[in-house]
This record gives sequence, C-alpha cells and structure tokens, in this order.
Amino acid sequence: MAYTAAPVKSTGDSTHRLRYSPAVRWCCVLLVFAAGCTSAWERHESLLARHESRGDYAAAVGDVRWLIDNAFDQAPPTAQTSAAEAARYVRLADAAAKAGKPQVAVEALREALTIDPHLAPKVRAQLDRLPLPAAERDRLQHEFAWNIAALAPADDVFAAADDDPTRCWSYRVREVRLRLSRTVKTADGPQRQVTYDSRAWLFDAPSAQWRVDGDWVSNAGSETELIDGPAQPRYRALTAGDHQFYTDERVPPCHRAGWQGPYDSDGTVFVAARPPGMPSAPPR
Repeated sequence: MAYTAAPVKSTGDSTHRLRYSPAVRWCCVLLVFAAGCTSAWERHESLLARHESRGDYAAAVGDVRWLIDNAFDQAPPTAQTSAAEAARYVRLADAAAKAGKPQVAVEALREALTIDPHLAPKVRAQLDRLPLPAAERDRLQHEFAWNIAALAPADDVFAAADDDPTRCWSYRVREVRLRLSRTVKTADGPQRQVTYDSRAWLFDAPSAQWRVDGDWVSNAGSETELIDGPAQPRYRALTAGDHQFYTDERVPPCHRAGWQGPYDSDGTVFVAARPPGMPSAPPR
C-alpha cells in the first residue's frame, strides 16, 4: 500500500494521531510547493479570463492594466514581445468598450496601433464597434486613417474617402493673437519664441454652424524654433496666423480649400483668415 494510517494512542492522554509514510509526506510537500509556484503573472491572467467569462468587464479592465504595467518585470519572455504588448492593448480596448468606457478603449487602440501597425485591420474593426456619437466616430476614423497611412500604408482603407470634397466632420480651431515675439539665447543656439492668447471655436458638422467654445485665454501657449535648426510647423503656422484662426487638427475636406496648410507632414496644422462658413464679423 502507498501509506499506512494506523491510529496510535499517545501516552498520558486519549489523543489519537495518524502516522504517515514518507511517500505521503513528500506528496503533501509537493502539493504545497506547486501551489506556491503560481506566479503573480499567471494569477492575473487567470483572473482576467475568469472576469471575462463572467462578463465582469470593469474588473477585466483592471486585470489587463496590471498585465500591461507589470509585463517588464513579471511576464515570461514569450509575453514580452512587441506583438504580445500590442495584443494586451487590444484586449484592454475590448474590455473597456464592453465596460462602457469608450475613451479608455480609444487610447488603448492608439497604443496598439503605434506598437504594432500590422494590427491595423483589428484596430479599425474595434474602433467601428465603439459606442460613439456619429461626429466623434467620424473624427476618430480620420485620425486613425492618417496614422494607419503613416504606419501601415498597405492597410489604409480610408485614404480614398478623404478625397471626397463633400465629406465633413466636427472640429475645433483657435482664434489667436500673438502676445510676445522675441529671440533668446539657449544652449543650442539662438531661438525664436512666440506666446499667444487664444479663444476656441467649434464647427458642428450636423448643423453646419460655428460657435464660440470658450472665453479668451491669456498666455494660452507658446512655440519655439531654433534659428539654425529645422522649421517647426506650429511656430511657422502661428506666426503666419496672427489675428487669424489656427488648428493643429486635420481639417475636413469640405473646408480644406479655405485653409492654408498643412504645415506638418502628418497632415495637420492649418491657418485661415476666417474658416469657411464662419460669420464675416465674429464676436470679439
């Protein structure tokens, strides 16, 4: 037999104890050892699978975040690749969407695409499934289209749609006034600096109307450019757009003819004396 369990009466009292064979004692030790060998990484992976299977996606978001934040120290080598990291962000986006956190999902999809551009089709499919207002979905589709075009040109399916001059989406711009323009000495050489005041405007695509989206803000921002360095798109745009309108977003095709730009190679940063459709004398 594998073990003996003969009761033995102890001296001095009526307590009975079991005496186990060495084989049984070693078996118990191994079981305890095996339980203690489960890593924190494996435990969180198990928790994630359990929460997903039960539909507890709020908890699943926390589980995936733990895996993302601790992959460098805790993950096995096979889970430390770029592809594995990007897949975790895709999984985070899926859990966040199901937990009713679309903005968390959008940020996770941005990270996934940056880490592994080959995930563009999967990222695009998840973006399409997010519960977003139509105008926000349209804006994000174009944002991701530009990123995909830059990172994975073979997967860019939105580029052709951008050629439609009637295509519109909501976007924000800033009315700007240069406050200070100067040249200063820096460790890298002489540097031009500008600071500016600004006021936000919003174009609402469904109504095709512009409206003021805030008060004037003093010292709203600044841009710089080294005299002997490369041209800086935002500095060039702001100096060209003094007392005009500026945006560092992409401009919808329906308005593009009314803007100067893009100043940046990624298709962003524009200036205009007055954006298309805006009243000729906006409130000051």
